Amino acid sequence: MATGKSKRGPRFARFLLAGNKSDPLVVLRSATWNYNSIGLFAESEALVVDPGLSPAELALLHARLTTVESPQAPRRISHMVLTHAHHDHIRGGASFEDARVWMPRIAAEKGPEARGRILAAGKALGQRISAEPPDYPWPKVHETFETKASFVLGGELEVHLHFLPGHSNCTSVVVIPALATLLSADYLVSPGVPFCRHEARMFEGALVDLAELVERYSIERLVPSHGPMHLGRAAIDAAISADRSVMAAMRRAVRGALDTGLSEQKVKAAALAAADTDRGHDAGRLAAQDMDNARRILREEQG
Repeated sequence: MATGKSKRGPRFARFLLAGNKSDPLVVLRSATWNYNSIGLFAESEALVVDPGLSPAELALLHARLTTVESPQAPRRISHMVLTHAHHDHIRGGASFEDARVWMPRIAAEKGPEARGRILAAGKALGQRISAEPPDYPWPKVHETFETKASFVLGGELEVHLHFLPGHSNCTSVVVIPALATLLSADYLVSPGVPFCRHEARMFEGALVDLAELVERYSIERLVPSHGPMHLGRAAIDAAISADRSVMAAMRRAVRGALDTGLSEQKVKAAALAAADTDRGHDAGRLAAQDMDNARRILREEQG
């Protein structure tokens, strides 16, 4: 998903949503990976969700959240949500030291080996984009949750956290009911190409659960951590259905190819062809993700 190196600073970052009193959601598009750093404000408090990626971009997000629609005094960044433990989602955590940090328990309690691997990947990203934060430790988490949690921002805006593993084994999503908005982390990040990084069956189940959350909260705006927002219920439902359909087509192809005794290489090729046929075009530069999905499905069907 990389869009190339960016060594020229924050002028390549832009606000997709700048936030205002009637719609206090802030979305900053990074110069890297079409990454969306997200913020929300209410009265004297603000929330950041998965902030990143470079120090300059983090400074832009901080400045916007603390000053927009706040003429009397700078607003306080009081809360931070880290939806899961992938390096691009946690690297901004050290930039908001006074925030109360929320994270799924399984993500917060990653062991030393996993933490080392994740931080090393984050350091490599920082070197590639010449934007390594000066201090990039594992985040200090104050509040963990198993299945769901909630808090009120600025005494008026409810924020709900829902554990939704599948993209990873530790992913969660964020719902702001008053704004009919769901922040989907790495679900629906690239329309037509499901980004499963864990178990394919769990990912498929997460898409079902995501659709249920959209229905329950009457969501009209879904903001993923990479790529475009999905605006309106029809667009959201279509995006979820597209990912579910591609995964189902790949699984059917894997089962059929295994039944006919094809080699693993040909089984995976059949799955890729099924994905292309289902979506009506090939995955282009994201074909490697299709292959990764095919491998995960194949392992499950063989097991």
